[in-house]
Amino acid sequence: MNKLSNEQIELAADEMVSVVDFSEVENLSMEDIDQLVREARLAQAQVAGQMIKAAAEFIGKIFAGINSGLRAATTYDELARLSDRELADIGLNREQIASVAFDDLALRSAKANFAVYGGGMKIARPTNDWVDHIAA
Repeated sequence: MNKLSNEQIELAADEMVSVVDFSEVENLSMEDIDQLVREARLAQAQVAGQMIKAAAEFIGKIFAGINSGLRAATTYDELARLSDRELADIGLNREQIASVAFDDLALRSAKANFAVYGGGMKIARPTNDWVDHIAA
């Protein structure tokens, strides 16, 4: 087989294709080919398994988020149905309902995000009231 000319190499580089010189390729035995095929199939199976695992974890996180949001909304609805007197009995006023209902959601979200980044300590309740502004 002839060597590639400089012109062919430049053309291949311009077209962004790989240039392979097969003049020094060794012949493979059938056993070698079989081994390569087995290794390739094993690698494909491992990648497919990792993709399925990642997709399942992603879907699980979606459902966990939906569940957390539904719990917060349920808490909000239950507190909103109470009279001002009942709220006062448990130490709340009507303006605090959103904060109480969604604070737990924000805290769980912060803990989850913190765990993702390798944190191992407990997180205190948020001191700001940004949830009130979102819920209002």
